[in-house]
Amino acid sequence: MATNSPLSRRGLLISGSLATAGILATACSSEKEPSAAAASSGGSAADGPQKGKKVIFVVHDKNPFFAPVQRGFEDFGAIMGWQTQFIGPPAQDTQKTVELQASALSAKPDGVIFTRIDETSFDANIQKATSSGVKVILSNVASDGYEKLGVGFVGQNFVNAGDACGREIAKYAKDRTGKSGGVIVCGNFAPGSTALEQRIQGIKQGIEAYNKENGTSFTTEVLVTSTDESKAVAAIDAKYTSKKDEIVGWAMAAFDHQYVSTWAKSKNLVGKFAVGGFDLIQPVLDGIKDKSIDFSLGQNPYAQGWIAAALLAEEFDPGYPARTYDTGAEVVDAANVEAVATREARFA
Repeated sequence: MATNSPLSRRGLLISGSLATAGILATACSSEKEPSAAAASSGGSAADGPQKGKKVIFVVHDKNPFFAPVQRGFEDFGAIMGWQTQFIGPPAQDTQKTVELQASALSAKPDGVIFTRIDETSFDANIQKATSSGVKVILSNVASDGYEKLGVGFVGQNFVNAGDACGREIAKYAKDRTGKSGGVIVCGNFAPGSTALEQRIQGIKQGIEAYNKENGTSFTTEVLVTSTDESKAVAAIDAKYTSKKDEIVGWAMAAFDHQYVSTWAKSKNLVGKFAVGGFDLIQPVLDGIKDKSIDFSLGQNPYAQGWIAAALLAEEFDPGYPARTYDTGAEVVDAANVEAVATREARFA
């Protein structure tokens, strides 16, 4: 996720002049030749129907969430006999991502998969790719207006997922506190990020719907958190200090509910309010297991690699145009966390 940072003409000129090898070497990068990829999946690259195709996947922040995305992409690439590379900056950085995309295109791939975390910064690279015959699929985040670019998207419908989160947090808030009113804090660690803003829109929508259906009167307030644990915990603690018992729940727009869990355990406040959010990274699953987190919504990141690659393959041959694929909003709680944790462990 990222804040909006429109791409300047100067930025385009700089990114276009950077050496491909230098950029790819300094990014967090993983590359598999077809033979190595096929060996890891038990297949033979010689059998791949698209052997030799070069496909590069560029993400905006190579954090632990993207491990299943990378695995799905590489698993599918191995079956097809592709040469694959998965790259991204070590922390969210719009300009660095733009540069990595430009460098990927300079490597003359047959296809690319990009994340598009705002509505303007990445469009020049996407248009450059499509105009030169490079196939493009967006994954994880597409942002408003992506359809005009003529590319497909594999990822979550963020408003719908937020709505589901809102209904869940309101239900747990009532169960945990016994109250029918109070404040539900909506955490956002990247204001301006299309995905997080749309999730918060959906969370508010879901809470309002729950209120109408159940006679409750929960309200919402947005809190800017951080991907840095110490900063996030400080923001959470300050919010609680100012509101105290008014707060009946925390609904985070990404994986920062892990920091609510850390903070609540340190303050002996577990169970005093509801806690929920998104994604299935290990600290979140651990929090569900120890009951410091009530639920989290998954978005099938494996599919964001596998299906995105499959849509690209169909564009290569026989030439079907890509469309949008919603990877859903899987609710994970105490009832299913053990099974989900077992599934997710293969990506650790």
